Amino acid sequence: TVMALTSGASGDIFAQREKERTDIAVARAMIGAAKEHGIDGKLLVTNVVTEGARVVKVHPPFSTDEITYRDNL
Repeated sequence: TVMALTSGASGDIFAQREKERTDIAVARAMIGAAKEHGIDGKLLVTNVVTEGARVVKVHPPFSTDEITYRDNL
C-alpha cells in the first residue's frame, strides 16, 4: 500500500479549479512508477478521515456482558 496526500486552496477537489488540482498528476506518476517496477495497480481517491487506524476484529473479544466496545469488539 502506498499513500499520497494532495490538497488545494478550495477544499473538496470537485470544487477546485483545474489549475489547483494535483490529484491526477500524482495518480499518473504513482501508477507509472509502479509499472516501471512491473507492478500493475489501481488508484483509489478517497476522503481524509480523522480517526486513524481502526480495529475491526479482536480475539479474544474485549466486549463482555457488562461492557460493550464500539463495533462489539
